[in-house]
Amino acid sequence: MPGVFISYRREDSAAYAGRLFDILSTEFGRENTFMDLDTIEGGDNFSVVIERKLDVSDALLAVIGPHWLTVTEPNGGRRLDNESDLVRVEIAKALERGIRVIPVLVGGATLPRPVDLPTKLQALCERQAMEVRDSHFHADVKDLTDVLHRTLHGTGFVPKAANLKRFIPAFLVGLAVVIGIFWLLVQRRMVQRQNVERAASVDAATKQAAQSSGSAPPPAQTSVGGTSNSVKPLANVAGQWEATVKYDWGDTYHEWFDFEVDGQELSGSAGFLGNRKGQGRAIWDGKIAGDRISFMTKTLSSLGGDDKTYEDKHYYKGTVKGDEIVFTMVTDSSTESHTPIHFTANRVKNK
Repeated sequence: MPGVFISYRREDSAAYAGRLFDILSTEFGRENTFMDLDTIEGGDNFSVVIERKLDVSDALLAVIGPHWLTVTEPNGGRRLDNESDLVRVEIAKALERGIRVIPVLVGGATLPRPVDLPTKLQALCERQAMEVRDSHFHADVKDLTDVLHRTLHGTGFVPKAANLKRFIPAFLVGLAVVIGIFWLLVQRRMVQRQNVERAASVDAATKQAAQSSGSAPPPAQTSVGGTSNSVKPLANVAGQWEATVKYDWGDTYHEWFDFEVDGQELSGSAGFLGNRKGQGRAIWDGKIAGDRISFMTKTLSSLGGDDKTYEDKHYYKGTVKGDEIVFTMVTDSSTESHTPIHFTANRVKNK
């Protein structure tokens, strides 16, 4: 989900900004939608909060009403000419970071001319504006949310060079985790290969003994972790699948799954909250056992007003029935409670 920052002047467009916040926080989640009255609390430093919220935002909506350009300060000077003006700071920082900046024209306003803006804001005039008209409010907002949905999370933020140092510890920790996971996967692959080779040797010896005695061989057995099980043919799930998933809060999304198979291991990507084709979340610990498959995906979430992020884990179990997979998905979240989700995925056949 993209993070959306709403910038506006209270004297100019507070009512429009409030309605936009209500709609967008429902569409993208309150934790992904930022506006000063709702996300800045008493005692907070405005500049620091703006910096932090822009760091996790993928788009800024510059809500421009009829008086946005001409609002004045008590001394009579134009507020936009004050370098400490919060609206000016918000838009300038968003342009500097390279995130998507969308001028949203309300109340019949028009896009300002470059000559009417401070130098750091003149690039705003190069952005395609979107109009939200009173007579077509909901239709125009729907067009705006469609554009925001196409703004991929994490693709717009370009941090300043001075801020790169704070990402180094997180990068090193992430690198160590990746190396550790890779080592565990290599070790697991070696153990599985040894088990398969051992099972094949036992099966060959059993067949040879049966042929010598003239009796039929017993069903093939495998031993994994000390437990013997009859070998069943592995379901063929490699390729693309699609499903319509209704989540426990009522929203329904069309999602894509792309599975890759290596023996009994399943990898690839799985859709979540409407991820488009080729944009799913990575599959972890994927396994195939006969006609059953299982895997896990991960997402990050945060609480409103809390800069800390939390990792949610989604556990999928499915039964393969030809070109259908009947799934149950359970979410393990430290911030919210969810009921199991049931849905059916269908194989995408090449035309």
